Amino acid sequence: MNTFGFRYPGRSGSILLLILLLLAACTPAGRQTGSRQQADREAGEVRYARLFTIARENGCTRITVAAADSASRQDPFTYLLVPEGKPVPEDAGEAMVVRIPLKKVTCENGFQVSLLRMLGRSAALAGVSGKQRVGQDDVHRKIDSGELAVTGFMRGMNMERLLKTAPDMVFVNTTGVASDVPGKLRSCGLTPGMFSASLEEHPLGAFEWIRFMGAFFDRDSLADALFSERERAYLDVQARVANVKRRPSVIAGYSRKGAWSTMGSSRWFATMLDHAGADYLFKGKPFERGHLIGQEAGLSAGMSADFWVNTHFRAVSIDDLTGEDSRYGLFRSVRERRVYNNNGSCFANGRSRFWDTGMTEPHLILADLVSIFHPELMPGHKLKYYRRLDRKPLNQ
Repeated sequence: MNTFGFRYPGRSGSILLLILLLLAACTPAGRQTGSRQQADREAGEVRYARLFTIARENGCTRITVAAADSASRQDPFTYLLVPEGKPVPEDAGEAMVVRIPLKKVTCENGFQVSLLRMLGRSAALAGVSGKQRVGQDDVHRKIDSGELAVTGFMRGMNMERLLKTAPDMVFVNTTGVASDVPGKLRSCGLTPGMFSASLEEHPLGAFEWIRFMGAFFDRDSLADALFSERERAYLDVQARVANVKRRPSVIAGYSRKGAWSTMGSSRWFATMLDHAGADYLFKGKPFERGHLIGQEAGLSAGMSADFWVNTHFRAVSIDDLTGEDSRYGLFRSVRERRVYNNNGSCFANGRSRFWDTGMTEPHLILADLVSIFHPELMPGHKLKYYRRLDRKPLNQ
């Protein structure tokens, strides 16, 4: 048992993971132990993610990233990963050929940066989109010192700076909306790494993108071990709510510019609420532009919901919320003090760690939510990524 009140994988699994970490640190990139043919046979199928696939082909790896928008006519992105020193197969087709392991990359968000660190490949980071989408304090310091290039994001990408940085791959966070950015990158001779983790339907599907990232750095075994460890921990927590009798109702988001925004409560998070034993009142609602619903529908749900989570990202008290909109005072969750925000852990610059590191620890986010909705199932658990909002003290 750990300090969060649930069981991690057994001792043998932890020892195996430690051995893999040591091997990754000591083995030169591209020279991992064991034959690649054996690795091909042992590689497991993608289990939860629905937006990418991995296939082994004669010592190479073929990765296909599906169009994030099912209604889009955009073709999938296909990569053929070829180890250094190995000839490019004649049947590469239209796939983008990528020599692995990658040595220099740029990232668009903090989750991608966290995955690099887990894989022991932080040294490959040459640039980031900027401070807005990447929270890690040391990354901010490197931006200030000029050690890391600021490359911009989405249509604001600085192509001139990217060309000067000359990364092997530009990781692009997809949003589900058709974009011309990948085409622009390719026209400049740059390789876009389409990264759709935030659009996955399952929390473990979002974290499973560590296997996508691991393939590009020849860290497949380490990525598989890290994923399997946290998968087991997640399923262990989920099993605790299997027999709950009452599922409290919950909303997420906040009123914004005449609409109700659920930004920050993506598809995988809605699934996680279900896994935590709660009923999400916005489930099945028609959304506009990916995360907006009518303000009336949002406020109406708020009147009756037992809990309110993922409120405005800056809110640390009930007064912060009601100061923005006095109607929040009518919410049942506000009256009964059952409001929790996902900014319980923040970087020194104030950005919540929820998206940058929390997505790498889905088991801990789930443990937080279960302890909020069903505290009797998580005795002794201390919230990590969430905080309960209360009134500000009178002397503040």
